[in-house]
Amino acid sequence: MIPEIGHLLLIGAMVISFIGGLLPFIDLSFKNTYSQSYIKPFAYFVSLLILGSFVSLIYSFLVDDFSVLYVAENSNTNLPSYFKFSATWGAHEGSLVLWSFAISLWLVAFVASKKDVNDAFSAITFGVMNQVIFAFLVFTLFTSNPFERILPFSPLQGSDLNPSLQDFAFTIHPPLLYLGYSGLALPFALAVAAMLTNNINAYWAKAARPWSLMSCGFLTLGIGLGSWWAYYELGWGGWWFWDPVENAAFVPWLISIALFHSLIVTQRRDLFKNWSLLLSILAFAASLLGTFLVRSGVLTSVHAFALDPERGVIILGIFSYFIFGSLLVYSLKNSKLKPTNSFDLSSKEFAFLLNNLLLVVLAVSIMFGTIFPILYEAFTGGKQVSVGPPYFNFLIMPFAIGLAFLQGIGLYMGWGKTKDFSFLSRILVEAVSLFILIAAVLYMLFGKFDAFALLACILFAWIVSGSLIEFVLKKPFNSKILNIINSRLGMIFAHIGIAFLVLGVGVVSSYSSEKELILDLGESYEVDGVIFKFKDIENKQGPNYISKLASIEVTKDNNVMNVVTEKRNYLASGQPTTEAGIIAEIFRDYYVALGENTAENKWSFRIQIKPFVRWIWFGAILIAIGSFISSFRQLGRINE
Repeated sequence: MIPEIGHLLLIGAMVISFIGGLLPFIDLSFKNTYSQSYIKPFAYFVSLLILGSFVSLIYSFLVDDFSVLYVAENSNTNLPSYFKFSATWGAHEGSLVLWSFAISLWLVAFVASKKDVNDAFSAITFGVMNQVIFAFLVFTLFTSNPFERILPFSPLQGSDLNPSLQDFAFTIHPPLLYLGYSGLALPFALAVAAMLTNNINAYWAKAARPWSLMSCGFLTLGIGLGSWWAYYELGWGGWWFWDPVENAAFVPWLISIALFHSLIVTQRRDLFKNWSLLLSILAFAASLLGTFLVRSGVLTSVHAFALDPERGVIILGIFSYFIFGSLLVYSLKNSKLKPTNSFDLSSKEFAFLLNNLLLVVLAVSIMFGTIFPILYEAFTGGKQVSVGPPYFNFLIMPFAIGLAFLQGIGLYMGWGKTKDFSFLSRILVEAVSLFILIAAVLYMLFGKFDAFALLACILFAWIVSGSLIEFVLKKPFNSKILNIINSRLGMIFAHIGIAFLVLGVGVVSSYSSEKELILDLGESYEVDGVIFKFKDIENKQGPNYISKLASIEVTKDNNVMNVVTEKRNYLASGQPTTEAGIIAEIFRDYYVALGENTAENKWSFRIQIKPFVRWIWFGAILIAIGSFISSFRQLGRINE
């Protein structure tokens, strides 16, 4: 009975979102204001209906209701309860319900943040968001119904959740990523509303800016957590592989950064209005395209949910309606927008423009590399090719250098025209000093220099100097400086986060060590002065798996540490997974992954030393914190 209730609630949400998505446009056509009075109740009601449906699905998992096909395919009685909870979004059908709920939460947040929603701009925003919710609910109910029953006989035991997803990080990684993806629907809806109500001005930019920042923050956390999960869960020790689904999240993240920087100029200088509108559309388009890649099966990925191209066709239909429709409105409106201010090539505006161009070109280039195998197969009829890390690694380098340079100087350039460039010498002095310090630390740690690592040090020093020079070099440290720090706190966190991320990537890429070897019980092996000794191997019985646990003794400079790595075999699926053993330190990780049993008491191991790898995720956390600080501050100013 509970699944039927959940199904009915989802149908109810679909009907209400259809009405909510239609009436504001009818009112706009006839210049009525009827819809404005029920915006908040409708938003809350739709979200509650989807929440009720989602809770029904969670309940079905927790009570092992295997008469529900989706539950039977993704759970079993031996699965721990906390994994039954996360299994709700562990595959295609449930993830769509979570996606729809996330979009409804953004709508609720929007209407709750505004003191007054009785205006056409808010009503059209509400209408567009409801249309997005309606489209995803229709897709869910008619192609991916999570409440479908197995009739007339239901199995006594279910299959299993993908063993790689039976991990704590998976319980929070997808919700964070979905909040980031779906959050880009709100700046999109605000852009459409601005165009249809002729509010393409600072008011619209001010309304859209906090939501683009917040979406970027959630995307950052989701991507960072996914990178961390892949690092320790998949057993290969990598933190980024340029997987198609990783790229599908990275592209909207890049465009969202360009978007909120563009909105700053639109809000403050009444410039880049066309650019900001287009970026709002492109960010949401990238989000939908990412959804298509994950769920269509057109590309192979460890992250992909579905292998049904017919579902992908429907998502492309949704993509076409929203993106091509909004681009049509944009093409009719943008010719009427004339700039009210001018700027010089030495201005802050031009720096923002270059920043946005670099981000968008990089995003488009990454997306092209991701979908190129599809295009190649479609136009040649040949076997699908792959575009690997060498392409993306080569591609990102010049963009990273250009973006880092702009981050260092952008803060000190003037609006309209920069009249005093003395800040360049001050940044240069501080950056050179910081570079020498960081380079000396690297040499002490690793005993050699590496060109890529030194480049990362230069970028780190330049970004940090450009973010902090005003506070470091000015004396005394007074209340004025504190006020400046307070006003720029979000920007400081985000930019310094980028600096730490860049440094972490440079060092771990340059100084990592890796060995794949076979050790007999009691045997030792030395890697870069660190001794790894195979101490013991034992069996373990888990709730739904059996495993082998290998104990490794790690000795560095007479300091003895112990780590355990595990090879699991899940009983229901028979699928093996590797649980890496990791000793985490500030400057390096010692990483050991257990492989196969090659002979009696002989096992293969992958041993790695990963310097500065955690600085990558520390940087991501700082970026997210900065994004949230800035978004909440901007949100507080919307009703001013």
